[in-house]
Amino acid sequence: MFATKTAVDAAVAAGTFMLTKYKAHSINIMGSDVYSVAQRGLTKEITSKVDYTVDEIIIDVIQKKYPEHNVLTEETGLIDNGSQYTWVVDPLDGSSNFVNHNPFFAVSICLVEGNNPLTAVIYAPVIEEIVVARQGQGCTLNGVKVKVSETKELDQAYIVGCPGGDPNNFRFSEMSYHLNRNIKDFRKMGSAAIESYLVSSGRVDAFVTLNISPWDIAAGALCVEEAGGKVTDFHGNPWNLDKTDVCMSNSYIHSKVLDKVSYLSERQPDYKFNSVL
Repeated sequence: MFATKTAVDAAVAAGTFMLTKYKAHSINIMGSDVYSVAQRGLTKEITSKVDYTVDEIIIDVIQKKYPEHNVLTEETGLIDNGSQYTWVVDPLDGSSNFVNHNPFFAVSICLVEGNNPLTAVIYAPVIEEIVVARQGQGCTLNGVKVKVSETKELDQAYIVGCPGGDPNNFRFSEMSYHLNRNIKDFRKMGSAAIESYLVSSGRVDAFVTLNISPWDIAAGALCVEEAGGKVTDFHGNPWNLDKTDVCMSNSYIHSKVLDKVSYLSERQPDYKFNSVL
């Protein structure tokens, strides 16, 4: 499909660079490449110099092929060229994991037309997994087509989650408590992109996240949908690129998960995706 090769090329170029930096890491230099904690909305989040370098790598690959397209990245923000097409990018999803030498981090790239995701790529370089989804053509993991799980009962479900953009852990703790009482297990990986594609590949049954930004989950949402899953907000409304609470699941247990999380108080989104640029 349109632009898939460019998305893969950008993800692999960025991932390859991250991998070299990751392998050079040691406990003695850990923290020395922290660029700014204060620049993020949550003080618990970390931005490294690598975030900005891979951001530049990805933008360069995209703009060489599609200079007329818009680009929205976590680090740069919106490059508005007035196009109907926008590349939604998290250059290093799981920055805190990366800085702490945890292998669960990834590149997340999604091309959207308006609010409609067309092509998605997630590349986790350390664990050597690349996920590609194309609208209407399914989702692959390392070239092999994948599908969501077939778990139908909540008490047999494995669910992953993260607090997303919430300013504290209160809602996440409450959500975790209520889910843990009703499911097999609840886990937190520290990378929304990886947590999303774990759903698409059938290795977990659902992913729930709070007040999440579009660059964190745009690619993952398309992967889940193309693998046969379902993506909505906590009230069952269709997912879009606004910042909101999101549930991704294998579709079988979706309504059951929503029953456990829909009571959570709403947060006013502080980022609205402009689909008409």
